[in-house]
Amino acid sequence: MKRVVLPCLVVLASLVAAPQASAAACQYTKQDLPVPAGVGDVFLNGGSANNSRIVGQAQAGSYTQTLYWANGTLRQLPPAAPDASTYGFDVNNTGVIAGFVVDSVNGIPATTRAFRYENGAYEFLETDAGKDSAARAVNQAGDVAGLHGGDLYLWPRGGARKLIAAQSGQVMGISDDGKIVARSSSGIKVFDVGGGPVVTIPGGGIGTAVMDNDRVFLVARASSGELVTSEYDLNGVKVAEHPVNGRTFGRNGSGTVWGTYSQPDATRTHALWRSTGRTDVVADPMPLESVYSDITDAATLIGTHRTDQGVRPARWLWVCS
Repeated sequence: MKRVVLPCLVVLASLVAAPQASAAACQYTKQDLPVPAGVGDVFLNGGSANNSRIVGQAQAGSYTQTLYWANGTLRQLPPAAPDASTYGFDVNNTGVIAGFVVDSVNGIPATTRAFRYENGAYEFLETDAGKDSAARAVNQAGDVAGLHGGDLYLWPRGGARKLIAAQSGQVMGISDDGKIVARSSSGIKVFDVGGGPVVTIPGGGIGTAVMDNDRVFLVARASSGELVTSEYDLNGVKVAEHPVNGRTFGRNGSGTVWGTYSQPDATRTHALWRSTGRTDVVADPMPLESVYSDITDAATLIGTHRTDQGVRPARWLWVCS
């Protein structure tokens, strides 16, 4: 941690409050996350529910390697196999990572294998011969959701894999109570791994959609014709509507939503939305809009920014002088 950042974070964590527009003595300050020397662009793919763990990837020569941060400390996953790239896509609060390995033959990507990684070891998840698999999400129990041959599967910890749905689309996340959210061209559906009814999120959304803290955020068109972000619970109930017509990055435990909206000149502006209104984010540099980002309960922003060395991960801390 840098200088006065830790005391401010402690205070913010106890208050669980988002920044106020009137706090003139406070501002967002970027704190870069460490990365290995010599890597190219570094992207973030997912984070744990309590935001203590972040997983991403970096280009290292001809291959991609998974990077993992625990409370800001860099951890690198070891190579899974010779001539293979690894992609970590999600991580839980205890550091269990879900992802996949792309094996290469003569330098050409060949097969994809889903894995669960913890305590320094890969567990390759059951995959039929001739099929590709990819783990995309993990819950606190270590249950993994992903795709096997294009179908949605669950690989529970300590149990046999289970087919959940055929041709379901991309996995957005899995809840601790066994709800898997997936998005396809036909919309967003919530599958109950226990065999309960399938829930359809109305509309399907326009553009990006995000699952965070057991809520689904998607851009939709309001009755007025304007683009807004609708917030749904996993029962398909619309619980809120936000004037976020760009992209939603996440929602913290106090209900603060971080996203972007378009100015009249089409400029995208980062902002925080709370029950009391909107606060525009002011920072230099601003986080990129096109990759995974999230907001913590202490209103810290997690994302990436562009440097002369490429895309780099960082946290934007609410620091008060």
